[in-house]
Amino acid sequence: MIDKITELLGDKADDLLNYKAKFPKEQLNLPGPDFVDRVFVQSDRSINVLKNLQWLFSHGRLAGTGYVSI
Repeated sequence: MIDKITELLGDKADDLLNYKAKFPKEQLNLPGPDFVDRVFVQSDRSINVLKNLQWLFSHGRLAGTGYVSI
């Protein structure tokens, strides 16, 4: 299977298959139920905006996951 993938990728196979991200994973803001509190509270957004943003994240079929379903 890996041979087929390597063949399809051609001369870029080594670069693509052995890629290491330069951005540290500790700096990622992953979604979760407290996403608004962790990410947006430090911004200059008003309380009303934060409240409405939290409402968006807390409703719908993805409620409480940190994702928004519109």
